[in-house]
Amino acid sequence: MRSYLHCILAETIKLRRQPLPLIHLLVPSAGAGIFLAFYAFTPYSPVSKALAYMQVLAAAYPVMIGIVCAIAADQEAAAGQYQQLLTQPSRLVPLAGKLTLLLGLGVGSSVLASAGFGSGFLYWLRQSPFELGFYLKAACILFASTVILYALHLYVGLRFGSGASIGLGVMESLLAALLLTGLGDRLWIYVPCAWAPRFITLWMQAGISEHPLPAELLFKQGILLSTAGTLLSMLLLGWWFCRWEGRLSHG
Repeated sequence: MRSYLHCILAETIKLRRQPLPLIHLLVPSAGAGIFLAFYAFTPYSPVSKALAYMQVLAAAYPVMIGIVCAIAADQEAAAGQYQQLLTQPSRLVPLAGKLTLLLGLGVGSSVLASAGFGSGFLYWLRQSPFELGFYLKAACILFASTVILYALHLYVGLRFGSGASIGLGVMESLLAALLLTGLGDRLWIYVPCAWAPRFITLWMQAGISEHPLPAELLFKQGILLSTAGTLLSMLLLGWWFCRWEGRLSHG
């Protein structure tokens, strides 16, 4: 436990030379501000505005994850070709420390993007049909649904480089938006990048409806698959990392 805490502290110190904190602060703030400014002049219903924002936020999240994981991987490559990760007595400890920091930044970004928008929608525009607690719960759903993407992009960033991580994030965002349509009604539970947009959509629909969600929407099945997939992704990432010898070893 002590070495794990030391790794988290070391990762925190590294943030002084990285743009990760600014990305997690400025991107969600700018996104929420742009939507609030747009919503101040649009005639759509408040429920439609809130749903559209959360869907766009969830669909765009893979791009940000791809970027931050790419930056984290590049930082390790620049600092001695991953030697700070690979030369530790237990490789899982530095990996867990880096992943913990990325997830912590992700939590903050999710809360800022969701609750920041909710606060402006509720107290500035005075249009929100939901209380602030609703947006905090939405942030939790958004983050929990994207944990698997952090594991995936950290693997891709370390193994294949930053370009692959960012490119994958762009493709995932496009696919997530596509699977929000009727095309994804039966497929979304098998596609991790579609989990956050679909969970957010179904959860908000359940909140404004007087009836339970129909079984054909696959909400419960999605929860089971996403939980199992997230746990499996963490195990596979740890298993792979313990056997990895650095990107140069693979050519």
